[in-house]
Amino acid sequence: MLVRKFGGSSMGSIESLRDVIKIVKAFRSDQVVVVSAMSGITNTLLEATDAAIAGKRRKVKEIILNLLNCHIEIVEKMMKSEKVKKETINYFEKVLNTLSGFLKAIEELGELSIKSRNTIMAVGERLSARMLAGLLEDCGHPAEQLDLEKAVNPKFKKADHDFYIATEKIFAQKVKKVLAKKKTPVVTGYFGWVPGGMLDSVGRGYSDYCAALIAAGAKAESLEIWTDVSGILTADPRKIPNTQILDEISSEAAAELAHFGAKVIHPQSIHPAIRAGVPVWIKNTFRPQDRGTAILHEIKNPKHVIASITSKKSVTSVSIASFRMLLQYGFLAKIFNVFAKYEISIDVVSTSEVSVSVTIEDDSKLKEIIKELKPVAKITVHPKKAIVCLVGSGIYKRKGVAGEIFTALGKADISIDQISQGASEINITLIVDEKDADKAVAVLHKKFFEKGKK
Repeated sequence: MLVRKFGGSSMGSIESLRDVIKIVKAFRSDQVVVVSAMSGITNTLLEATDAAIAGKRRKVKEIILNLLNCHIEIVEKMMKSEKVKKETINYFEKVLNTLSGFLKAIEELGELSIKSRNTIMAVGERLSARMLAGLLEDCGHPAEQLDLEKAVNPKFKKADHDFYIATEKIFAQKVKKVLAKKKTPVVTGYFGWVPGGMLDSVGRGYSDYCAALIAAGAKAESLEIWTDVSGILTADPRKIPNTQILDEISSEAAAELAHFGAKVIHPQSIHPAIRAGVPVWIKNTFRPQDRGTAILHEIKNPKHVIASITSKKSVTSVSIASFRMLLQYGFLAKIFNVFAKYEISIDVVSTSEVSVSVTIEDDSKLKEIIKELKPVAKITVHPKKAIVCLVGSGIYKRKGVAGEIFTALGKADISIDQISQGASEINITLIVDEKDADKAVAVLHKKFFEKGKK
């Protein structure tokens, strides 16, 4: 069995949907198709929710009508069977009429619960899945929409390991029932009530995660994430002209890249599949002939020391210095507890005998944090910084990589404020001035990929 996930860009137009249909029809064995909402639809739904809370009834009606029309337009232009077309449009109207009533109730209450927001967000994936299932049926490929909105076991109170293991099993059972009918399940990437809320517990990459849960539970041959790029690149092609597509990358390296700014895949999304031993492929809907990038549990003989380089701007560096740190157990824990108290996530940490430096993206509570730490430490804040992260399974196998990085950046007159290496030894993270971030990535990319390809 193959699990394939198509994102919003793949589902976003008549031309891209034709590409998706060709890809699905070309595979003759069992496959499960997971879809995101059409590009921009989830944001539109959240906009409708805000309008309802604000009492803007006309705005809500306008948004719902536009949602209906954009989906109907695709069906009208692509479907030949009047029967399938009518059934599909009737489904759209039913779902959006229900949404209209739901938003009206929210308007009257003037507030929105996490569960209600989840229900509204599910609409995009429900419309998308029904549309693709209808289009496949219309062109002779047996398919059936599978709505996972109510599939999650409600007994769980938190989204922990046990919750996701149970969810994998439920999803696998449901897709296998559809496959038993000799049909392709077209699954909503939105999968219902997650304790704590879908956005807070999983994030906007929940369709990728849904596909990974299905792949893990069904012990799939592989999981394919179809998007608008031909794989994971050595750097951002919008900034670096001579990027290369990686044949393969380790799951740890891919997760590091995602965390530090790469947009190809959601940080959590590959974990269930990799844990279950299912390889993940990043593929291009618009260039299906391209090989793509395989994300594997481990790369035994990496071709490159560095696999990829990414950056994250708009970060703040906070240095915390105190002689009380010297030989004092628990001092670091006290510092991190203060950041945790204000729900501020820390990206990069560097320590010495009497100081610790951290980077944060959200500085909204920084004044409160400084106030708590000031009695025990000297605090220095450095805004407008950037994280530059080099990842690769070959880093720990080759000596002197840090020296090569320092030399290359030094020659380019780029100062390094902070350096950190993860415990897994597959990444080296640097903090530089934000204005130097793009230049630093370009210099390092040239060093490791464009001269001798070390």
